[in-house]
Amino acid sequence: MKIIKRARVPIRIDFAGGTTDIAYFSHKYGGAVLNAAINKYVSGKLIKKNNKTHLEYTGKIPTSSGLGTSGAMNVLWLSLINKNKNRKELANMAYKIEQDMGIVGGTQDHYAASFGGINFLEFKKNKIIRTPIKLKKPFIEELENNLILVYTGLPHFESTANKNMIDNIKKGKHIQNLIRIREIAKEMKNALLKKDLTRFSELLNEETENRKKLDSAVLPPGAKEIIKHGFSHGATAAKICGSGNGGSILFFGNKKKLKKKFKKSVIDFKFDFEGLRVW
Repeated sequence: MKIIKRARVPIRIDFAGGTTDIAYFSHKYGGAVLNAAINKYVSGKLIKKNNKTHLEYTGKIPTSSGLGTSGAMNVLWLSLINKNKNRKELANMAYKIEQDMGIVGGTQDHYAASFGGINFLEFKKNKIIRTPIKLKKPFIEELENNLILVYTGLPHFESTANKNMIDNIKKGKHIQNLIRIREIAKEMKNALLKKDLTRFSELLNEETENRKKLDSAVLPPGAKEIIKHGFSHGATAAKICGSGNGGSILFFGNKKKLKKKFKKSVIDFKFDFEGLRVW
């Protein structure tokens, strides 16, 4: 067996703006997302065995986590089989493949996997503008020390949840909620740049309140119960990750108390600023 190439990509947490990156909405109203790559990875290698070429994947990420794993995997395998493609090209290729397969989703996952870091993404028809959010190390550490990620263990079907939301948009429902979610992403970016974590946490809650109105499945009873426990154990804000419908919940607040409460359900993380790595 000969290893031809190796690669690694991070998954992401989304702070605000998810769903507004889906083409059906962004082409008409414009979209904006604030997200961050984290140091949980999908790794892979291109190998030659018995005169045949194979792809192998590994990743210690919970099933249906709502953290953009499938999008990250697509960036990973494309990086292994393509030469001379830059990060943006790989992200766009991964998104295009999903669209061709009929998967309803946006592009934020692929950009987080490709570029890493904390990114503000704007979507205008066929144009995507990425603005890296550059923060000083002490503030990055302060932000990390106030965030905790909890895996709900509930089933999460991103494409189905997104399809339900798009069906509602086609009927003219919840447009104002999505427009507000888009604006929250912009305001949250400014809060980070101003080092205003109080405002940041307020906007996390407002994002969740607007997201709940998009579809009844966004926040199932089990997730509501977890959020309730979070607020009674030191959380000041909670954000359902991805499109909701299970997956993971991002809390802002007293990390020590929250970690003690949720124990084995906690996904420990720090931000990843490397993005795609190929060697």
